[in-house]
Amino acid sequence: MLKDSRKIAAILAADVVEYSRLMGADETGALAALKVRRFIFDELAKEFDGQEFGSVGDSLMAEFASAVNAVLCAQAIQQRIEAENSSLPPARRMHLRIGVNLGDVIKENGSAFGDAVNVAARLQSLAKPGGVLISGTVYDQVHLKVPARFIDAGVRQVKNVDEPVRTFEMLPAEPAGFAGRISGFFARVASRRIRHAASGVVVVAGAVAFGLLLPRTAQRLGDMLASHDTEIMSYSIAVLPFANLSGDPRNDYLGEGLSEELSNRLTKIPELRVAARTSAFAFKGKNMDVSEIANRLGVRYVVEGSVKRQADRIRVTAALVEGASGSNRWSNSYEPPSADFFAVESDIAAQVITALELVLGERTEASGPPPRNGSVVAYDFYLQGLSYLRQAKSTKTLEAAEQLFGRALGEQADFARAQAGLCETRVERYALEKVPAYVAKAEEACGNAEALDSTAQEVHMAVGRLRLATGDAAEAEASYRRALALVPQSPDALLGLAGSLAAGKKIEEAEKSYHRAIAAQSSYAFAHQQYGNFLFSQGRLSEAATEYERATQLAPDNPSALSNLGGAYLLMGDFEKAADASTRSLAIEPRRASYSNIGYAHYYRGRYDEATEMFRQAIELAPADHRLWGNLADAQHFGGRTDEARQSYQRALGLADGELAVNPKHAVNQAQAAYYATRLGEKNRARRSIAIALSEGEGDVYVQYYVALAELGLGEKSRALAHARRARELGFAESLMHAAPELGEIRKML
Repeated sequence: MLKDSRKIAAILAADVVEYSRLMGADETGALAALKVRRFIFDELAKEFDGQEFGSVGDSLMAEFASAVNAVLCAQAIQQRIEAENSSLPPARRMHLRIGVNLGDVIKENGSAFGDAVNVAARLQSLAKPGGVLISGTVYDQVHLKVPARFIDAGVRQVKNVDEPVRTFEMLPAEPAGFAGRISGFFARVASRRIRHAASGVVVVAGAVAFGLLLPRTAQRLGDMLASHDTEIMSYSIAVLPFANLSGDPRNDYLGEGLSEELSNRLTKIPELRVAARTSAFAFKGKNMDVSEIANRLGVRYVVEGSVKRQADRIRVTAALVEGASGSNRWSNSYEPPSADFFAVESDIAAQVITALELVLGERTEASGPPPRNGSVVAYDFYLQGLSYLRQAKSTKTLEAAEQLFGRALGEQADFARAQAGLCETRVERYALEKVPAYVAKAEEACGNAEALDSTAQEVHMAVGRLRLATGDAAEAEASYRRALALVPQSPDALLGLAGSLAAGKKIEEAEKSYHRAIAAQSSYAFAHQQYGNFLFSQGRLSEAATEYERATQLAPDNPSALSNLGGAYLLMGDFEKAADASTRSLAIEPRRASYSNIGYAHYYRGRYDEATEMFRQAIELAPADHRLWGNLADAQHFGGRTDEARQSYQRALGLADGELAVNPKHAVNQAQAAYYATRLGEKNRARRSIAIALSEGEGDVYVQYYVALAELGLGEKSRALAHARRARELGFAESLMHAAPELGEIRKML
């Protein structure tokens, strides 16, 4: 038997970003810049004991005997090039992408060949401009040895490589400085080592960056994901929104509805993991290759297609595409004699499932198609209602959704899913407007939906959402478990279950469910955001920031995740990162949380007028949020605007009471209401709320903090001090307490 000539090596692959564009704009300048970067690459490769090979044009490669040296070299190259670019105008800056992999290579004539080299090149193409993407094999060798941050970037199926590849983004140990007026302000705050208090952070759960992977979270979650990697890639699919070819944007709902309905059908296959709707819909209207979308979503197959409506006729095309090769495994077109969309969906679902059986080489256990709803018109209204419900939440979009679901029910009174949609819409209206009447209306719609069809997962999901809003954690858990029995791998159902478990104080079970949701789809930004909210509520701020960073990387245009990230960094005392996140969020969309976070940074520096202005801007966006009114009242109170503060405290208490009428078990709301009541002199009311808050949330850091404030307002200094110390034990930053004017004289005793 001949000896194998392979050896283990770390391969660093680099490539210039948009080299053709740079050459077209300034050929001489681009060649000169490339020469400089080749010199940097050559010099640093030698410095870290690397051997260059196979470099052609703007593509560069080097081999290293040590994975640590390869990663250190990649880091040094990007730092040097960043410095080189800093003196150039943006249009002339030349960036590199770098990928690093570790594996067997074959040496021949001074070059290296094999999958290790191919994977490094593929990782390079997936890296960000100016960034470094490494494989899981490299991460295993270097993450405890290199001064950098490593973030799980998901499992990728790279072209011409059979096995999926774990990937990690490498970031500097310390992020680059943040310029600008807001950054300067936060830097001045940070220089005084003042951290932001919990009362100033508004964490908002959204629909849809990187941070430090802390050992505890990374190990638990990483181990879980690793055990599922192969399964996820082999049995995973995403359904993209079908393109609207009608020329009328009002028909977008047809393609969206078809995609969502098809996804729902596929989630009923136990062996198949289906990308969440929010993740797939993020690619709507983007001119991207299907292979790249599959890589980003971490799926092996993609369903895409188009819808064209003309008068009362429709034409639908659909295809099942293999992500790695970009080749069609099945395609078909439909032109039914009437606009019977439901029949088309059923046919597409059946053919996609059949095609998957052929591709995967085994039968799936798909359930039969759902019962046929009688009215085509009702179904059309239902799809339109879903389209509005899935948009960014506003009074306008939710009113439209409610009207359309109502019209669907007007056409067909026994349409259970339309009742579920109506229930969910009313819960969302309550969450947005805090009007208790919407909860009663939601109860009616969900009751009707359950009576009509107890086998529809949409019904159980809507009921679970309603039960969470009313504080019935046990019933919410039961509803989400019923949904999971129908769609076992649904990340949204798993997230709902996790939220209900957390509400029921089953903390360990809740965390496991969050892990399951992320394992089901590691590229789902909303799952990371929701897990971050859970960690935030537990006082585990560094871990929460990690999840928010991951969410913002997966969905860079999601202002909600950025707002939450800013809040986490504020509580951690990292004002530079908080400024970055808050500013990025506001650049995408005005957010109450971002304004509130900036307002509280002013507040803790004693700049009460500036804080008041920020809180007012936040209230303009969310006038029903009692926390914002409480923040405003604090700024007014300590700014000497006593009468205005009293009015704001009254408004805050009234809004809190409205929420407590719906969910009296909400411990933090009870504690905050107690604090507002003491500011208004309502001592008996404060004591009642304190008792409920402690009975429902004694172990909650924010309950303890607000109870401390309430006890202080009641003149019970020793009790206030005891609760403040308990809040500190649970994770409340001591430096915050020393800076908080609302703690008064007990600050010195902490």
